Amino acid sequence: MFLGAFALYLISSGLAHPTGYNNYALLADAWLHGHVWIAQPAAAIDAVTFEDKYYVVEAPMPAVLMLPLALFFGDGANQSLVCVICGALAVAAGDMLFVRMAITAGLRPWLVVLLAMGTGLWWNSAFGAVWMFAHVATVMFLTFMLAEWYGRRRLWLVGLLLGCAVLSRFPTILAALPFLAWIVVASPARVRAALSFVAGLAPLLLAEALYNYARWHTPLDMGFMIFYHQDKNMGSPVGSPFDVSHIPFNLYSWFCLAPQFFVETPWIRPTPWGVSLTLTSPALVLALAARLDVEACVMWASSILVAIPALLYFTNGFEQFGMRHTLDFTPFLLCLVARGFDRIRTSLSYWLICFSVFANAYGVWYSWAYQAYAVVPRY
Repeated sequence: MFLGAFALYLISSGLAHPTGYNNYALLADAWLHGHVWIAQPAAAIDAVTFEDKYYVVEAPMPAVLMLPLALFFGDGANQSLVCVICGALAVAAGDMLFVRMAITAGLRPWLVVLLAMGTGLWWNSAFGAVWMFAHVATVMFLTFMLAEWYGRRRLWLVGLLLGCAVLSRFPTILAALPFLAWIVVASPARVRAALSFVAGLAPLLLAEALYNYARWHTPLDMGFMIFYHQDKNMGSPVGSPFDVSHIPFNLYSWFCLAPQFFVETPWIRPTPWGVSLTLTSPALVLALAARLDVEACVMWASSILVAIPALLYFTNGFEQFGMRHTLDFTPFLLCLVARGFDRIRTSLSYWLICFSVFANAYGVWYSWAYQAYAVVPRY
């Protein structure tokens, strides 16, 4: 599974064509030189100035993944290649997850194909830019976490893997609440089990707090606030990037946003804001067929809680295919999809998966042919 996904993503990325948005390569190289700030970056890279230095805004874990290559290649380390590897590992972990969930053997390949080619994981793995790499790393860590949960369930390792996801995309911290509740309910030794989970998670949260303090002299700002205040395009010098006024547009983006249609080729073009999940990954609706039990309640609660920050955020992700923010909770939804697919097997289920694969294949092709994997399209 890993080798197949690696080949697919490697080819789709133009054989790991180096991205111009290589924040994590810059950050890893900066760490190796003993500081957390980076040299003056290209204009398109998300970086903020603080006390006359430049800092990467995004969560730091993907930069940790870049360290082995940065040791040899410095800030020229190929971030796209590491992103491809992480995407392939996520697919392999998904296959392991569906086996451990005891999903019917004949259905598991369909679910792996859905994860690998019918969700935003394909496009984001092929892109390799800073924003996409963060989501791919998050999917990888969450899928490994779920595979461990359905396997040996070493709670310290479950917490550690969740912590790695949190340091890739901070909204995933909210999934800790439903899983901690499940641990307390299901474990005979409730206190000991809960402490084991927290022991795995807490060191990563402490590392995040120390990293924030090293950047902004406060442990509480993950970078969202300072970036919003400095963003001249969509931000504001005052206020918060999270507000209920952003919910209507984000919901519209997730469920209703259609591509643009033209009389000349390419006839169908994704909008600069992406395309809704309804049209790119409709097979996720199979989650609604899952039986409502404790497992489903935890997965739904994790999905909804992790979705809340994205719904409140001032942008839906921008310059994307599909809705990349939804990848932060896609692994939880896939567990529900697996249960729903296993429970109700109809021809419609297979067609939804096929449509999802076709839609994402079009998105990858379009981005390669008409955007050359740059943020700004070229026609």
